[in-house]
Amino acid sequence: MVTGDRITIETELYLRESERLEAINAPFGAAMLAAARLQTGEYVLDIGCGNGSTTIEAARRVAPGGKSVGVDISAPLVDSARERAAEAGVHNIEFLQADAQLHPFQEAMFDAVISRFGIMFFEDPEAAFANLGRAVRPDGRLAVVCPRDPRHSEWVSVAFAAAAAHVGLPDVGSSDGPGPFAFADDAHLERAIRAGGFREIAIEAITLPVRFGDDVEDVVSFITSLPESRQLFEGKPDEKVAGAINALREGFAPYARPEGIMVTDSAWLASARR
Repeated sequence: MVTGDRITIETELYLRESERLEAINAPFGAAMLAAARLQTGEYVLDIGCGNGSTTIEAARRVAPGGKSVGVDISAPLVDSARERAAEAGVHNIEFLQADAQLHPFQEAMFDAVISRFGIMFFEDPEAAFANLGRAVRPDGRLAVVCPRDPRHSEWVSVAFAAAAAHVGLPDVGSSDGPGPFAFADDAHLERAIRAGGFREIAIEAITLPVRFGDDVEDVVSFITSLPESRQLFEGKPDEKVAGAINALREGFAPYARPEGIMVTDSAWLASARR
């Protein structure tokens, strides 16, 4: 389960920054869908579906005859996903507002389970994957992506370096509880997946270029708006905060390209069979 505060924070961020986050996450979603090897006529379950982008693409890949079901704990995100699917004219699709760790999915209903950055906030990951495993048919597939240690992501390294000398480092959560980097340790990720009865588990690190924003000021505005940044700046002297922001500008300036700020991001890509 995820606390109400966390749901509200994540929902507000995803709704406010939907275009940016889609640009950042889309390359990883493409890698995940390639690993899932979806076929026409299959039923697929998308965990932590957010605004529904990967659910919609999965539905297209399994048509005709197949169906894609997206699940997210946030009601506003599920509403947004339904609107996006309707606008896209995709009808072999369903969205559920539910906690995937606890939801009573029909047993052995799905050919595949996918998730693009949607598995990190389970209160009990092993119980969650056990619940998902029950929903997958024998020999069914799993393909998920989730963040690695933040230091492997270029944009995080730049931001941390800028902040460290002026205001210290933000609290990004631990790898032993719910949070964005809950599966920074791939051994933890493998244990959780294995608890779902999955086998042939393969986990690989993927590092991909992403468009992080329009220009330096856009990126700085985004980073300073994050809850972790606001918490870090709180109570700090104005000159220290100003120094950190200027350091952010200097740090991201070399990444400016005609198409925007281009950096690399890194994640785990995990696949398995039931």
